[in-house]
Amino acid sequence: MLVRAALSRLVADAPVPRVRALCVHGLGLGAWLWEPWLPTFHDAGVSVVAPTLPGHGGDTTNVGVGDLLAAVEAELDRLPTDLPVALVGHSLGGLLAQIVLSRRALHAGVLVCPMAPGQIFSVPDKRGLRFLPESLFPTLAGRPYRPSWAAYRLLGLEAAEEAEARAFYERVTAWPNRICRELARRPVVDHERVSSPVLVALGGRDLMSPWTRTRLLGDLYEAVVWRYDDLGHSPTHEPGGLRMARDVAHFCVEPRRPTVIESEGYAPGEGIGTVARRERRGEAMKRRSAYGQKGSGR
Repeated sequence: MLVRAALSRLVADAPVPRVRALCVHGLGLGAWLWEPWLPTFHDAGVSVVAPTLPGHGGDTTNVGVGDLLAAVEAELDRLPTDLPVALVGHSLGGLLAQIVLSRRALHAGVLVCPMAPGQIFSVPDKRGLRFLPESLFPTLAGRPYRPSWAAYRLLGLEAAEEAEARAFYERVTAWPNRICRELARRPVVDHERVSSPVLVALGGRDLMSPWTRTRLLGDLYEAVVWRYDDLGHSPTHEPGGLRMARDVAHFCVEPRRPTVIESEGYAPGEGIGTVARRERRGEAMKRRSAYGQKGSGR
């Protein structure tokens, strides 16, 4: 009776969901990625749907990027229409989210440590280059690839505590061969068709998707960009990651456009990156995109 009464109180005190978030995990991961963030989302009024994509978890199907996109869009089609929908993607899931957002107008899009699209040159940190042969050989041989502990610890779990990193790595599954081959040339996103408000949440210690490159998504999508200095590529399982979870949840509920601190922001059509900015230095009006920064002392 006491347990039943306690559960009844929890249900009664639960916030009414204000938005539904479809959360898409990254390569070799699964729905379990989002488990540490679920209570934070719940408290903010975000109802979460987190599928495990084909070719992941216990499924060894050799899927490609197109298969994963089809799965994400099928999940969107199955969602009830009672709440607005936010699409949240991590790493490869962030790249899939960008493509889907170019096809559909949603309430919000959130890219967590995302893989950059083809129009942005981005490679993992140079310290990971020594691990290139371990991925190259199985990929060329037509086999799935599961990163070694050393490679994943450095690039994907650098900011996680040792015990948490070990537990995380034990759940990582092999990357389907077709995806590995197709991502050698990352798909280009039709950024001009992205109309939803977008948040790009980056880890300052991310070596897999370095923030110095992925921050350019702020220019591409006219997005809000927040950098968390103490977080890496797997913020859901890193100390301090709940700060990002709260911000992501609040953005899903109340998405907003970026606040430009200076005179104007660069439009995506003006080009992105350092080279494009250098070419504009002679302009009478100096303009910059406003990047928000979430420091570790927050």
